[in-house]
Amino acid sequence: MGFSPSQPTSYSWVLPGERKWVPYENPRGRRLNVLAAVVPDGPSPTLIWWPLARTLTAEDLLIFLREALPAGPQPRVVVLDNAAIHVSRVVQAARPDLERAGLVLEYLPPYSPELNRIEPLFGVIKHHDLPERSYVTMRALYEAVNDAFGRAEARLLALPRAEQQLRRAA
Repeated sequence: MGFSPSQPTSYSWVLPGERKWVPYENPRGRRLNVLAAVVPDGPSPTLIWWPLARTLTAEDLLIFLREALPAGPQPRVVVLDNAAIHVSRVVQAARPDLERAGLVLEYLPPYSPELNRIEPLFGVIKHHDLPERSYVTMRALYEAVNDAFGRAEARLLALPRAEQQLRRAA
């Protein structure tokens, strides 16, 4: 998931006859990209996120999978969409090593974001949890995104165990 210094405006309003002005800043390489995973099952359900102020690579994904996801006695199944870094040659070449380490990669069918359990969470974070729509500095954007993910994790963990399952996106 990516964040620009100027976030999309999902809705707005103005008085009749007036024109709405929405500030926009061209990010030109100033994006904050986040690798994230929802771990809904197991002894400690959680939301894990790594914000990086640069373009993400397949190597970043592999490091995230190996280091960020909680280890357990059973194999961990990681469900991925078909983003370029998820299906890259680097990731495909690493699959046997990942499986030996107890990480099994499963892919969603193409063009099916409604099946991705983290997408509804991303939508809430991007469109509701960020307090501002524009950030002057990357530091301010980084802090706002971290806080938004923290609030999303707190909401997820506050739900009773039976309700921690995310519902499908519309």
